[in-house]
Amino acid sequence: MSSQLDAIFSWGIAVIGLAAVAAAARQVISTTIHDEEKLELLTSVSFDKRLELENKYGYWAVKTAIGICPHDDIRCIEREAKRLYESRVLRR
Repeated sequence: MSSQLDAIFSWGIAVIGLAAVAAAARQVISTTIHDEEKLELLTSVSFDKRLELENKYGYWAVKTAIGICPHDDIRCIEREAKRLYESRVLRR
């Protein structure tokens, strides 16, 4: 009888631990997603301009250029994205 209680107790602890890990993972994932949404709101590039630049220079170059350039400086973003794109293409 005690071995059955030990097994039930062990499974109960395992389920509680799994639930705690799942809750922590959910919190981390939701925080990450919300932070990215907040960053998207803070960017000064309009959606149409950003799509145009991404089609021209690629997602990585535009995202990096937005992170490097000052707020509301579209010319800097375009110039930096072009520079990053060209340096990456010339490396190949």
